Amino acid sequence: MDEKINKIIFIIDQPFNQFLYDLFGIEILLNNGLEVEFWDITPCIHKNFIDQLIVWEPVNFKDLRIFKEKSEIVKAISSLDKGCLIIPSEYCFRTFFIFRAISKHKINYCVLATDSFPSPYPIQNSFIGRIVLLLKKGNALKIKEIIQHIFNKILLKYYFIFGIAPATIILLGGEKSTESPAYPVNKITTRLWTHLQDYDIYLQHKTELNDSCKITGVFLDQYFPFHPDLLYQGIENPRSPDNYYPNVCNFFKTLEKNMNTAIVIAAHPKSDYENLPDYFCGRTIIKGKTARLVRESSFVIAHSSTAINFAVLYHKPIVFITTDDIQKQISGKNIIGLNIQAIASELKKIPINIDHLSEFNWDKEMEVNEGAYLRYRDHYIKKPGTPEKLMWEIFCSYIQQNNIS
Repeated sequence: MDEKINKIIFIIDQPFNQFLYDLFGIEILLNNGLEVEFWDITPCIHKNFIDQLIVWEPVNFKDLRIFKEKSEIVKAISSLDKGCLIIPSEYCFRTFFIFRAISKHKINYCVLATDSFPSPYPIQNSFIGRIVLLLKKGNALKIKEIIQHIFNKILLKYYFIFGIAPATIILLGGEKSTESPAYPVNKITTRLWTHLQDYDIYLQHKTELNDSCKITGVFLDQYFPFHPDLLYQGIENPRSPDNYYPNVCNFFKTLEKNMNTAIVIAAHPKSDYENLPDYFCGRTIIKGKTARLVRESSFVIAHSSTAINFAVLYHKPIVFITTDDIQKQISGKNIIGLNIQAIASELKKIPINIDHLSEFNWDKEMEVNEGAYLRYRDHYIKKPGTPEKLMWEIFCSYIQQNNIS
């Protein structure tokens, strides 16, 4: 029997905060008559470091439930009716029990695949290159991580053998978001084209006056020495702040002196520079205004930040930088240094290793390859021809116009 969806349940594996409230378009969902609940399972699946987590910009949300045990989550899922649609966190070995319970009780679920980025692996074209990559990863990963990676691959490829139902809906972004989905999907899964969530911010600022170039250069900070998400992946940051920041600032100083420019820091959303030493040597640090800073800049400096999307949308030159340690750093299944190379390659750029800073062609760094930027937008941000509406507005329109079977 077809059912009308009236409640959306987000299952999250990190503490609830303002960022997640905005990311998941809660105001839009509520204004469209949908009930919304958040189920925080962080204490259940991250017990080993739950006491180390810091909640940035916490929000009091009346329909937030916190679960400490797997049995509580399974019981809560079993009590849901067919009018509920679950939007779960990642599909992997540690969350398998959630997808098993959802499937057992025939609850509809929706997965997010709007985030897609250039794969770091195609740049390893030669046989020797692929062998080197495997050796790098094998050297960095622990036995436990390798076993989990294998289990995750098996659970994804053969999900139906383990009693997992495919997703009811998958939200897609750019054209490449259909490649290698990280969730169980098949031919009966509805593919709903939306866009990368950064495009929502772009749409919201699109009609504002552009005070272009008030700020000369913007650094897209990734809070590398302190990024809390590394905790979730069990990764020890290979670079200390005493090594990382002096090299970054030395690069900024070189630009500012030789190119007659100034650098402003677009702080990462989870950063806490107010309570840290002055790592950026007196430079202006602005948090929560990244899209606007990029729009008003004349160029952008970046590693592999997702905010590169704004530079693409606003047609800003991007200077990619890396370091020796970043080139070796593993994040989940990816080597961050290869991610930087892959993104830069898509945009026809070559990353600058600031550990071995030498002369570089500033005029070339300031070039924008319009064809590459357009392809990047189509592939990784927004498929051509999709609605010029906010992502969750597109979602609500679909939910209201269709019964979910």
